[in-house]
Amino acid sequence: MQPAAMNPRLRFLHTSPDAPPLDVYVDDAPAATRLEYGQLSAYVSFSPERHRLRVLPAGIVFPESELIDLHLQKLEPGLDYTLALVGERKDLQVAPLEDTASDPGPEHAQVRVLHASPDAPALDVGIKGGPRLFLQVPLSEVTAYRQVPAGTVDIEFRRAGHAKVVTTLPGYTLVGGHLYTLVVLGRVQGHPPLAILPVVQVAHECVPVR
Repeated sequence: MQPAAMNPRLRFLHTSPDAPPLDVYVDDAPAATRLEYGQLSAYVSFSPERHRLRVLPAGIVFPESELIDLHLQKLEPGLDYTLALVGERKDLQVAPLEDTASDPGPEHAQVRVLHASPDAPALDVGIKGGPRLFLQVPLSEVTAYRQVPAGTVDIEFRRAGHAKVVTTLPGYTLVGGHLYTLVVLGRVQGHPPLAILPVVQVAHECVPVR
């Protein structure tokens, strides 16, 4: 008899620039509490079937205060997911990320980008003096992983189709065997300011690609 597959796991990322700390409920049970802007929760294990997701301002339980109320698609056994809470408070939405990638080995890293800035244009992302990695990344979208040589680089985020640099992640070290999700969050104009939040995982500690 083969062993049963592990239950999938979920974690949550708060990227909404004008939303307060948030409580996240899955099937009416708290999955993340008082999640602050820019904060990533720990993974929580769930059964593979569909689940109801609700997001409210922290400490408030009234249904009329819900910012999100939806049913998640069926989760795959044994996989890890990040659900990013993206957009401004009035139109908050969920951007699902599957945290699964092959181990790139000691000489390379795997890199992807999540666009979570409500007022930033679609973005082209590349290494200064090197290749373009991703083109036309729109709000609430996450790219596929791309393998990049390990090393210290300046990563530029440009307005799609233009030479204008919107923001830069300067002098950032990509470590071999690691997975990087570069989250673009904040505002181009206003507060909080535009920033890049790297979410880093060690590839061999993640669920392997099947």
